[in-house]
Amino acid sequence: MPLIQTAGLFAAGLLTTSSLFAGAAPGTDAPAGDGPRVPCGAVWSRLPQDLRDDLTAVRDLPTGERADALREIRRDALDGDYGSRVQRFAERRDDRVRAVRRALPAELRQDLREARRLDGDARAEAYREIRDGALAGTYGERVQEVATAVQERREACGAS
Repeated sequence: MPLIQTAGLFAAGLLTTSSLFAGAAPGTDAPAGDGPRVPCGAVWSRLPQDLRDDLTAVRDLPTGERADALREIRRDALDGDYGSRVQRFAERRDDRVRAVRRALPAELRQDLREARRLDGDARAEAYREIRDGALAGTYGERVQEVATAVQERREACGAS
């Protein structure tokens, strides 16, 4: 919440695909912040170059365009544009995300639904509020544990 810090928000897949992204690309001098961040470390190095290029380009887009660009990348992954390995991962990820969403507390599911209906900066702000609430324990202890683990990974990735 990857914009959408959503997607960095809960890299575990609690949100949309864009939740996988939040801040600067690995190996850049760009400061970590509220913009999209691409995966770091071993995950990043194993992605096909064209996918890395597309993900890195997202952070240069205006905030309001990032979510659409990430959705397009996701569609391309599902269509096999980045290879069969990425396609299989994207398909399996959809199944995992659906299972995780069903297990979320009702209040969190409702807040996520409402945030997805927003556009641009309003959506990004809603996701930041959800992230902050998750870290503060608003949605329960288990969500707080996951949010804290994801936040620690985000910080470690930002330092790399």
